[in-house]
Amino acid sequence: MKKFFGKKQLLLGTLVVALGMAVYLNYYFAQSPSGLLDTGTQQQQHDDKTLGDALNVNATPDSGGSSYFSQARESRRSAREEMTEAVKELLNDVKATDEQKAAATAQALAITKAIEQESKIESLIKAKGFSDCVVYIEGENCSVVVSADSLTAQDTAKISQAVTAQSGVLAQNINIVTVK
Repeated sequence: MKKFFGKKQLLLGTLVVALGMAVYLNYYFAQSPSGLLDTGTQQQQHDDKTLGDALNVNATPDSGGSSYFSQARESRRSAREEMTEAVKELLNDVKATDEQKAAATAQALAITKAIEQESKIESLIKAKGFSDCVVYIEGENCSVVVSADSLTAQDTAKISQAVTAQSGVLAQNINIVTVK
Protein backbone atom coordinates (compact mmCIF):
# COMPACT_ATOMS: atom_id res chain seq x y z
CA MET A 1 0.00 0.00 0.00
CA LYS A 2 1.28 3.48 -0.90
CA LYS A 3 1.87 6.19 1.63
CA PHE A 4 -1.02 8.63 1.61
CA PHE A 5 1.03 11.57 2.83
CA GLY A 6 4.24 12.07 0.89
CA LYS A 7 6.58 15.05 0.81
CA LYS A 8 4.63 16.80 -1.94
CA GLN A 9 1.29 16.46 -0.14
CA LEU A 10 2.80 17.72 3.14
CA LEU A 11 4.33 20.75 1.36
CA LEU A 12 1.05 21.47 -0.44
CA GLY A 13 -0.90 21.28 2.82
CA THR A 14 1.55 23.66 4.53
CA LEU A 15 1.25 26.18 1.67
CA VAL A 16 -2.57 26.02 1.78
CA VAL A 17 -2.57 26.70 5.54
CA ALA A 18 -0.08 29.60 5.11
CA LEU A 19 -2.23 31.09 2.36
CA GLY A 20 -5.34 30.78 4.52
CA MET A 21 -3.56 32.54 7.40
CA ALA A 22 -2.41 35.35 5.10
CA VAL A 23 -5.96 35.91 3.80
CA TYR A 24 -7.36 35.90 7.35
CA LEU A 25 -4.72 38.34 8.65
CA ASN A 26 -5.26 40.65 5.66
CA TYR A 27 -9.01 40.66 6.32
CA TYR A 28 -8.51 41.20 10.06
CA PHE A 29 -6.13 44.15 9.69
CA ALA A 30 -8.19 45.74 6.91
CA GLN A 31 -11.29 45.74 9.14
CA SER A 32 -9.51 46.93 12.28
CA PRO A 33 -9.47 50.75 12.48
CA SER A 34 -6.21 50.71 14.42
CA GLY A 35 -4.74 47.35 13.51
CA LEU A 36 -1.38 46.19 14.77
CA LEU A 37 0.27 47.19 11.53
CA ASP A 38 -1.21 50.71 11.29
CA THR A 39 1.34 52.71 9.32
CA GLY A 40 -0.69 55.90 9.18
CA THR A 41 -1.73 55.35 5.58
CA GLN A 42 -5.39 55.35 6.48
CA GLN A 43 -6.94 58.79 6.18
CA GLN A 44 -7.58 60.46 9.49
CA GLN A 45 -9.84 63.48 9.85
CA HIS A 46 -8.62 66.49 11.83
CA ASP A 47 -10.74 69.65 11.70
CA ASP A 48 -11.97 69.05 8.12
CA LYS A 49 -8.42 68.38 6.90
CA THR A 50 -7.25 65.06 5.56
CA LEU A 51 -3.88 63.71 6.54
CA GLY A 52 -1.67 63.91 3.48
CA ASP A 53 -3.19 67.10 2.05
CA ALA A 54 -0.68 69.60 0.73
CA LEU A 55 0.02 72.42 3.14
CA ASN A 56 2.23 75.50 3.12
CA VAL A 57 4.85 74.80 5.74
CA ASN A 58 6.01 77.81 7.79
CA ALA A 59 3.60 79.97 5.84
CA THR A 60 2.26 83.23 7.09
CA PRO A 61 -1.25 84.38 6.30
CA ASP A 62 -1.44 85.74 2.77
CA SER A 63 -1.97 89.38 2.04
CA GLY A 64 -4.64 90.32 -0.46
CA GLY A 65 -2.26 90.21 -3.44
CA SER A 66 -0.77 86.83 -2.63
CA SER A 67 -4.18 85.26 -2.19
CA TYR A 68 -5.14 86.60 -5.62
CA PHE A 69 -2.22 84.77 -7.19
CA SER A 70 -2.87 81.52 -5.35
CA GLN A 71 -6.56 81.68 -6.34
CA ALA A 72 -5.62 82.43 -9.95
CA ARG A 73 -3.24 79.48 -10.08
CA GLU A 74 -5.87 77.19 -8.55
CA SER A 75 -8.48 78.39 -11.03
CA ARG A 76 -6.08 77.84 -13.93
CA ARG A 77 -5.20 74.36 -12.66
CA SER A 78 -8.83 73.30 -12.29
CA ALA A 79 -9.72 74.63 -15.75
CA ARG A 80 -6.83 72.69 -17.24
CA GLU A 81 -7.92 69.52 -15.43
CA GLU A 82 -11.42 69.89 -16.89
CA MET A 83 -10.01 70.37 -20.41
CA THR A 84 -7.69 67.41 -19.99
CA GLU A 85 -10.54 65.22 -18.74
CA ALA A 86 -12.67 66.18 -21.77
CA VAL A 87 -9.78 65.30 -24.09
CA LYS A 88 -9.32 61.93 -22.36
CA GLU A 89 -13.01 61.14 -22.72
CA LEU A 90 -12.90 61.94 -26.41
CA LEU A 91 -9.81 59.80 -26.94
CA ASN A 92 -11.43 56.86 -25.12
CA ASP A 93 -14.72 57.22 -27.01
CA VAL A 94 -15.07 54.32 -29.44
CA LYS A 95 -17.49 56.33 -31.59
CA ALA A 96 -14.98 59.16 -32.15
CA THR A 97 -13.55 59.47 -35.62
CA ASP A 98 -9.84 59.51 -36.38
CA GLU A 99 -10.05 63.24 -37.13
CA GLN A 100 -11.64 63.93 -33.74
CA LYS A 101 -9.00 61.85 -31.98
CA ALA A 102 -6.22 63.65 -33.87
CA ALA A 103 -7.71 67.03 -32.87
CA ALA A 104 -7.97 65.89 -29.24
CA THR A 105 -4.35 64.75 -29.29
CA ALA A 106 -3.28 68.10 -30.74
CA GLN A 107 -5.27 69.91 -28.04
CA ALA A 108 -3.64 67.79 -25.31
CA LEU A 109 -0.20 68.65 -26.69
CA ALA A 110 -1.12 72.35 -26.82
CA ILE A 111 -2.24 72.25 -23.17
CA THR A 112 1.00 70.56 -22.13
CA LYS A 113 3.09 73.05 -24.08
CA ALA A 114 1.20 76.02 -22.59
CA ILE A 115 1.67 74.70 -19.05
CA GLU A 116 5.41 74.33 -19.59
CA GLN A 117 5.76 77.77 -21.19
CA GLU A 118 3.69 79.47 -18.47
CA SER A 119 5.84 77.94 -15.77
CA LYS A 120 9.07 79.06 -17.45
CA ILE A 121 7.77 82.58 -18.06
CA GLU A 122 6.59 82.94 -14.45
CA SER A 123 10.04 81.88 -13.22
CA LEU A 124 11.77 84.35 -15.53
CA ILE A 125 9.53 87.24 -14.49
CA LYS A 126 10.13 86.50 -10.81
CA ALA A 127 13.87 86.34 -11.51
CA LYS A 128 13.65 89.82 -13.03
CA GLY A 129 12.61 91.24 -9.65
CA PHE A 130 8.83 90.88 -9.47
CA SER A 131 7.49 89.30 -6.29
CA ASP A 132 4.72 87.25 -7.93
CA CYS A 133 2.97 86.75 -11.25
CA VAL A 134 0.57 84.51 -13.14
CA VAL A 135 0.78 83.85 -16.89
CA TYR A 136 -2.02 82.63 -19.17
CA ILE A 137 -1.23 81.48 -22.70
CA GLU A 138 -4.16 80.86 -25.02
CA GLY A 139 -3.15 80.21 -28.59
CA GLU A 140 -1.51 83.35 -30.02
CA ASN A 141 -2.31 85.53 -26.98
CA CYS A 142 -0.68 85.84 -23.58
CA SER A 143 -1.91 87.59 -20.44
CA VAL A 144 0.46 88.37 -17.60
CA VAL A 145 -0.70 89.48 -14.15
CA VAL A 146 2.15 90.96 -12.09
CA SER A 147 2.32 91.98 -8.44
CA ALA A 148 3.26 95.67 -8.64
CA ASP A 149 1.84 99.10 -7.92
CA SER A 150 2.69 100.32 -11.41
CA LEU A 151 4.98 99.40 -14.28
CA THR A 152 7.58 101.46 -16.05
CA ALA A 153 8.31 101.10 -19.74
CA GLN A 154 11.45 99.18 -18.79
CA ASP A 155 9.41 96.73 -16.64
CA THR A 156 6.97 96.19 -19.49
CA ALA A 157 9.86 95.53 -21.87
CA LYS A 158 11.38 92.97 -19.45
CA ILE A 159 8.08 91.11 -19.17
CA SER A 160 7.42 91.22 -22.93
CA GLN A 161 10.93 89.96 -23.66
CA ALA A 162 10.49 87.01 -21.27
CA VAL A 163 7.14 86.07 -22.83
CA THR A 164 8.35 86.42 -26.41
CA ALA A 165 11.55 84.44 -25.78
CA GLN A 166 9.78 81.49 -24.15
CA SER A 167 6.53 81.30 -26.08
CA GLY A 168 7.00 83.04 -29.41
CA VAL A 169 3.90 85.15 -28.77
CA LEU A 170 4.16 88.47 -30.59
CA ALA A 171 4.62 91.59 -28.44
CA GLN A 172 1.31 93.11 -29.64
CA ASN A 173 -0.54 90.00 -28.37
CA ILE A 174 0.79 90.34 -24.81
CA ASN A 175 -1.52 91.88 -22.21
CA ILE A 176 0.13 92.93 -18.92
CA VAL A 177 -1.97 93.73 -15.84
CA THR A 178 -0.80 94.81 -12.38
CA VAL A 179 -2.28 93.75 -9.04
CA LYS A 180 -1.29 95.33 -5.73
